[in-house]
Amino acid sequence: MDRKAMVLAVSAALAAPSALAQLKSPAGSDWEFYGKFYPEFMHISGGGQTSSTVGLSTLAPTLTNGGNSNLVSRTEMLVSNTFIGFRGSKDIGNRMRAIWQMEQTVSLDEGTGSTLATRDTFMGLTSPDWGTLRFGFMDTPFKKSGDVLGFLGVSSGNFVQTNPLLRQVGFANAAGGPSSAASRFHERRGNAIDFASRDFFGGLTYLVQYSLGSQANPSETSITNTPKRFPRAISQAVKWESGPLYLAAMNEIHFDFFGGSTNATAAESNAADGRVNSKDMANQVTAMYKVGGHTFEADYTWKYYKENGQDSNTPNGRFLYYKNQAWMAAWEGRWSNTWRTAFTYVNASAGNCALFATPCSTSGLEGKQYSLGGSYYLDPSVYLFLIGSKVINGASARYDNVSNGSPANGEDVTQVALGLSYTF
Repeated sequence: MDRKAMVLAVSAALAAPSALAQLKSPAGSDWEFYGKFYPEFMHISGGGQTSSTVGLSTLAPTLTNGGNSNLVSRTEMLVSNTFIGFRGSKDIGNRMRAIWQMEQTVSLDEGTGSTLATRDTFMGLTSPDWGTLRFGFMDTPFKKSGDVLGFLGVSSGNFVQTNPLLRQVGFANAAGGPSSAASRFHERRGNAIDFASRDFFGGLTYLVQYSLGSQANPSETSITNTPKRFPRAISQAVKWESGPLYLAAMNEIHFDFFGGSTNATAAESNAADGRVNSKDMANQVTAMYKVGGHTFEADYTWKYYKENGQDSNTPNGRFLYYKNQAWMAAWEGRWSNTWRTAFTYVNASAGNCALFATPCSTSGLEGKQYSLGGSYYLDPSVYLFLIGSKVINGASARYDNVSNGSPANGEDVTQVALGLSYTF
């Protein structure tokens, strides 16, 4: 469609979403406009931070703010799960359809900073005979095949998410920065080719994604000549879903992301040393079962960050490895058509580590998280919610579920929110 036709079509969809959310373009493509608005008023407070380096992990971030709280106790409005999207498809024969999607976050609270294609955006082909092939910017199979229950309709982008403890390190240098992102196994990946098979045996599916670093957008995962770097990721999952039972096993490998040494304070980052490479890997198993109005889920994750720091010209103190385990238990109760409640518990171990020719301690890198909430549905697509979460960091840890800011070493974080969700 030309620009004028697109504007008119979107305006019509907004004016009468129940009747016109799905449209057909002059080119013969079926497409729809959809989204979710999720404003919440949230209060955050921190405390219990570590004020001394005695007995801390050698990987722990440098003490900040004089050992005082790194968080401003405050009430603010957040809209992190707010987004709009466009998607469509066209029958191209031979039992195949061409598909596309463009999805982006929306600054519902302040009206600034919204950018196109910030969420899953792709084009591809799909067929009931072989599955779906997509190219673009997408959640990895590792991310979307585990933690499937979520928390009252959200699974990431909110302080009740389990990903910070379950799928990244507890000694990240900066929340949301490139270093911490390099350690995470719950990302969307760009420059990705993604394949999901059709169902076999009534519920078995295989998913795989291969993604490349970027040369156009410099970051910790950029393609460079000096040093020679070709960062890439392989993510895959096998899942079985039949009746009330869901089972999945996931694996993801990052090459030259340096998720360990870029976050380890005691070790010099190996990312700039051309003699050193990294291979970070995570495995996870997930089980979910529904009985009556209740759903239960359990996840277990193993993470291993490995670098050949011993091959550097200056190997002493170089990062070699860090590994730890984490697990989660979740429950959601649907008491009626209007009332739901949810609870999650996450536990991350301190793990163990090694530096070349230098002692390495993980003391105090453990963490826990409790989340509890409830929702009341005014309509099948509109609900009020009250949610709360507390992260308890070990003395060295900085597990971080904070939207604006980052906790200090060992700082516990408490957050409570009241909000409204509308899915259209």
